[in-house]
Amino acid sequence: MKIFSSILVIAIIAGTAALLWPRGQNKFNTEFSLNETIETKIAPAPQAIQINTPTSTTTTTQSITPQQTQTATTTAAPPTTLTRGSNNQIEVDGRYTILGSGTELDPYRVTWELLKSAYETMDLNGSRVTPPKRLEMLNGTYVQISGYLAPPLWGQETKELLVLLNRWDGCCIGLPPTPFDCIEAQLSAPMKLGAAHTISYGTIRGKFIVEPFKAGTFLIGLYRLEEAQTDDTKPRN
Repeated sequence: MKIFSSILVIAIIAGTAALLWPRGQNKFNTEFSLNETIETKIAPAPQAIQINTPTSTTTTTQSITPQQTQTATTTAAPPTTLTRGSNNQIEVDGRYTILGSGTELDPYRVTWELLKSAYETMDLNGSRVTPPKRLEMLNGTYVQISGYLAPPLWGQETKELLVLLNRWDGCCIGLPPTPFDCIEAQLSAPMKLGAAHTISYGTIRGKFIVEPFKAGTFLIGLYRLEEAQTDDTKPRN
């Protein structure tokens, strides 16, 4: 009996030890793994980060190339070459022909191609605002040109109208003007207006003014005619 009891006690102790031993080993392994993880997370920074690289002392500068300089100086109007021929004929820059002497009795006969050439040194956003010399030389002289005449849409008479290269009714028909192909004319005498708005084509002459007109930074107008008179005006459908 004592032997049986001793064997039973030994068996119980052995079973208990067998149950407890794996748990202790797992706990030991877990603690060991956690310690390894913690040590890995708090490990010092890699040596590569602690290496001090030399700081560059080079400063960045922006240089202007000759091409950029040429672009930046495009606002300057180029010189104009005039060649006078017979019968008061003037060749301008080898591209345009002007007839007349620029007086009230013998105005310059100019073309729209000449007036439109202002875009070469000017633009609509106002960053380039210097007219070409060939147009500045016309400032204050008397000129004559033919084009579409657009008076106001209402009233019985007017002393102002627009002279246009392209037909435009002020709204939806035709091509709206630009500052380079439009002249604001102030008439020397009132013009009668009809019952309906009529698009006319004719010849107008007057004192020519070259003066950029801007709204903010945008170019709105460039040419004006003062003391203007019309002749040979006829409706055009």
